Amino acid sequence: MTTRKSVCFVSEENTCRSIIAEVYLRKHGRQYFEVQSFGLYPNRVHYLVKRVLSNRGVNPNYSFSKAYEVIENQRFDFFILMHPDLKERMPEIAYEHQLIIWEFEKIDLESIEAEAEAEKLLNQLSDEIEKQVLAFIAQYKPVDAVRV
Repeated sequence: MTTRKSVCFVSEENTCRSIIAEVYLRKHGRQYFEVQSFGLYPNRVHYLVKRVLSNRGVNPNYSFSKAYEVIENQRFDFFILMHPDLKERMPEIAYEHQLIIWEFEKIDLESIEAEAEAEKLLNQLSDEIEKQVLAFIAQYKPVDAVRV
């Protein structure tokens, strides 16, 4: 029996990038990883994020925006920052963990007037994040989980 590693994605508001990453890790790596996410300044998950993920056949319903305080009593093996700028603002984690930094720019969905343009950007971002999540799984899944 494999013990699943725990992963926490961190972003500015936990409304887009980290939610997308959480959903894709849950979809592709559920057997290897437990996953959560939080935002430094959480807000509501943007409705277009939910729509784009649903249209891609991925269920975003179990992912919601939350602050670190909601999950601070959980222990994580990995914290993945969605952008390098978050490193200085990350809460202090007082236990051993691995910090991984990805580089996904924040998309200001509220400033995009055309909904179709926002969806196009979200689809591109989702593709990029899904590729990164798959690479993470390939690199970090538990060794005893490899099927021979």
